[in-house]
Amino acid sequence: MRKLLASTLIAVFCFSASLSAAENKPLGVGMTTWVGYGLLHLANEKGLFKKNGVDVSLITVQDKPSTAAAIATGRLDGWATTVDTFIFYNAQKLGIKQVLAVDFSKGGEGIVAASDIKTVGNLKGRTIGAEEGSSTYFFLLNLLADNGMTIKDVKLQSMRAGDAGAAFAAERLDAAATWDPWLSKAKERGGHILASSADKPGLIVDTVAFRSDVIEKRPQDVANFIKAYFEAYDYWKSSPDEANATMAKALGIKEDEFRTSLAGLEFLSREQNEKYIGSVSTPGEIAGVTQRGVEFYTQAGLLKEALQASNVVDPNPLASALGR
Repeated sequence: MRKLLASTLIAVFCFSASLSAAENKPLGVGMTTWVGYGLLHLANEKGLFKKNGVDVSLITVQDKPSTAAAIATGRLDGWATTVDTFIFYNAQKLGIKQVLAVDFSKGGEGIVAASDIKTVGNLKGRTIGAEEGSSTYFFLLNLLADNGMTIKDVKLQSMRAGDAGAAFAAERLDAAATWDPWLSKAKERGGHILASSADKPGLIVDTVAFRSDVIEKRPQDVANFIKAYFEAYDYWKSSPDEANATMAKALGIKEDEFRTSLAGLEFLSREQNEKYIGSVSTPGEIAGVTQRGVEFYTQAGLLKEALQASNVVDPNPLASALGR
């Protein structure tokens, strides 16, 4: 009996120790090199995560399929990317939920078109370059739908957003779903920006999501992560020049390039997060954006399995961080 009791106590101790170690390890969050994640880097550089009692490791992963695989296998705890990316990779299947919105695109993505394409309706039957599953493609789908069209109404040439911009500049396409610097270069070939994300605020949004098991087992760490982000937002608002320099250095880009890129996005405040992420009783704007995206991607054959908007957002960590 003593041996059985001793072995049981050892097993319990080992389980508790391993659980404690798991809870104390850094929250590993994957992301690409993007100015919109600047405040997360600022929180890291200024020690705001540690100040709020959470250890965070920001991990640069430029390849989205690799990031999705790392989430699925538990090698990453969180992922910062766009709402449409979470739809494309089926966040519900990955077991990951969005808890924080970090930036809105306000002109960073758009459609460049030849001079004779005056309206979205004029795209019908024309050749347009776009990368399926990208934020620029998502923007295109929404733009077409708003004008009673689908992707089947255009001649799609599948290519990366940057390549689409270059192909448009070389006059090999009638239009392209792309981003800067290609938006700014549209006039060089006699074209123009047909529409940009500035026309549809809240559509292209970067969010941070964590695995559901991490949210369940480490709720305070996730809430503290969000608190640190908002403290970084406050720091940026009060000391923009110093904050911009810190973020640019952390991202490995020049300060003037960083500031130029800021013109195409908007960092999000507490109030904007409450409106976008919502609450348990009142879904935020993200629910409508996600539901519409699910419909588009299903119609386009890019989403093969069911995805419910309510299953890929968890407003509880935000509420906890805000003391609601």
